[in-house]
Amino acid sequence: MAYSAGDTILDDEYNTFVTGGADGSATHGTANVNTIWGTGDNTKGYGQAGDIASVSAGAVISATQWNNFLGRVETLGAHQGTSVTDYSSLTTGDSIAAISTVATDLTNVYNNRYNAAAVGAAISTTSVGTNTWTTTQNTTLTLTFASEAQLNYWFNAGGTVRFSCSRSGGTSNNKNTEWTDMMNDLGTIWISSSDSHTVNSQALTGTTKVGGTGAGGTGTVISDLDFYDLTGSLQQMAIFYADTAPYTANYIKLEASKSGAVLTVKVTFQDDAADTGNPSYPTGGTNPQSLDKVDGTLTVSMDAYQPSTSNLTATWGTPTWATTDSL
Repeated sequence: MAYSAGDTILDDEYNTFVTGGADGSATHGTANVNTIWGTGDNTKGYGQAGDIASVSAGAVISATQWNNFLGRVETLGAHQGTSVTDYSSLTTGDSIAAISTVATDLTNVYNNRYNAAAVGAAISTTSVGTNTWTTTQNTTLTLTFASEAQLNYWFNAGGTVRFSCSRSGGTSNNKNTEWTDMMNDLGTIWISSSDSHTVNSQALTGTTKVGGTGAGGTGTVISDLDFYDLTGSLQQMAIFYADTAPYTANYIKLEASKSGAVLTVKVTFQDDAADTGNPSYPTGGTNPQSLDKVDGTLTVSMDAYQPSTSNLTATWGTPTWATTDSL
């Protein structure tokens, strides 16, 4: 029987709304509240307790069951920032007829499952180096959860990981100035759960450059890879080039991988440009090696922003950062 306004809710229709399957089985490819709310199937599910039970064939749907279902739709909408109907509660003895907005609201909260209206506090770490270097500096950091399921819940519910960097101090010359400028241009790179969603009013496309003062030089690429595209091997999420000659061969590269309950992020600073600006070449000479160096304090900042707990409980736990390769 097709579902339409004015009809009495049947058990198979109710079960589809709740579990995805008309027979009450979990069917994650169909819009339903349990797939989003509960453990889901890795790429879906906030890990929350209290799945709504299905009903047996021929059963009468009680006012309590219907109210619990509608309330769950409203809670999902509140977490995501998805606009849904403000449903009035039924009381014992009321007839539960189909409400025209239910199917639309359920489809919307299912399709918007990666959205989050707000974020929680950040779990942050830094990798800091004070080396003088000429070619390459890199650092590798890991974010470890208690289980792979908790890592998935984090990203499913709107958690993000954000990278930024800075350079300060050191020698006053054009090369250092351009490295500082490049990091300011870069802004922050976010790793998130989907190639099209919104977290805390920020539109995200998997890997997203947010802020910064410039677009980067020729060759700059911000990938559309999201968390679920990651494998056990490092993949390039972003590469950002300097935009000012003669330093346009210099770049910052962000790579990431995931294995089990661990997200790994590697940041590389590559200086392939000779310093020809300041100090200047000696007349008739070549660039002295002493000028082709980067120094000062180099800082990589990693911020893991937790999903909001305004409408959810923190089923993802508290992950921890570790630095496996320092600057």
